[in-house]
Amino acid sequence: MDRAFNVNKRLSRHFRDPSAFRSLQARTATVISGSFALQFFDRTFYPESDLDLYVHPNPLVLDVGLYLESEGYTFQPQPWQEETWQAEIEYLCGTMRQPIDEIADPGELGTLYPLKSTRAVYTFVREPAADADTEGPRKVQIIVSRSSPLGAILDFHSTCVMNAITYNAAYALFPLPTLEHCTSLIINGANPSSHEALEKYTRRGWRTIANSSPLLPFLDPHWFHFNKIRWVCDVHTWTIPLSTTDVTPPPRASPSSDALSWDPFAESGWTLRYGPGKSAAPNFGIVSTKILRWGYTTPDEEYLDMLVDFFISQGRVEFSKLPQGGKDPEDHQDVWTWWDPIMPLFRAQYLKRLENGAAAAG
Repeated sequence: MDRAFNVNKRLSRHFRDPSAFRSLQARTATVISGSFALQFFDRTFYPESDLDLYVHPNPLVLDVGLYLESEGYTFQPQPWQEETWQAEIEYLCGTMRQPIDEIADPGELGTLYPLKSTRAVYTFVREPAADADTEGPRKVQIIVSRSSPLGAILDFHSTCVMNAITYNAAYALFPLPTLEHCTSLIINGANPSSHEALEKYTRRGWRTIANSSPLLPFLDPHWFHFNKIRWVCDVHTWTIPLSTTDVTPPPRASPSSDALSWDPFAESGWTLRYGPGKSAAPNFGIVSTKILRWGYTTPDEEYLDMLVDFFISQGRVEFSKLPQGGKDPEDHQDVWTWWDPIMPLFRAQYLKRLENGAAAAG
């Protein structure tokens, strides 16, 4: 297992010091997805593939780009983006809370990534050294999600690419169809530009099932777990713990906040809805509150209601500690507490409530 799933070896193609990059992942909750994660699980290699980094809509995205520049990558802005990385992130942070259609010129973003899940995409390229024997330039893309990395990943064209790598674990959300049967289910009908991606993965060996196919009811129920509440960290996900030797764990977000021992990606959930006459589509709620530093998704409204009650009561306490006129916790971290560490507690209580309800109904 250690040899077959050595993430540092995989990352060394893109970074001189993979452990330093993974420490950045831990600090910024950056998630690797796309073809890189699929290759990791499938133990394959596509020389032409790039590295996709999914980040939260958080000012820390600046640090991710600065790290890439320190590794020799150059920001390549699109015509509608600012010329420098710092200027672009300053603009992004100024529009972070705006609906996407209020941004002056999203350019080609809508044809490349679903607007409902993606805020921005940034490309960084590193040219090979003149005497290097490599396959060509390295490309890394930073994808800023609108809510959380999982929200963006669940909006992919199909299930075979719904895999992710955090600083301390790798997750395959649909391992049986993806890795045992090389089968991928189209999600939400896919967007108009998905034909290229579907063609690409077909060439790589994955067959694709239409999202409203009459075949779906006859498939093994363990393939896609339709209409079941799912969590990234549940037993249906293939989770590979990764060695964190030489990786700096997540720091405290503030003096009164506990440091996380897990990545926020693991505490997100969804439900893959499907029924007669309907298309297969992920269903999830978005958790967005200033008392949580990171973004999460929830599998249903009942769980979201549990969280909202806490957010309202605790939010009053946190804002009462700010100086008069203070609204941004980032500006007053000395008196602000982020409550992300309680998310596993709420999930455990929610699952217990479901178990008790099922027992009562049985």
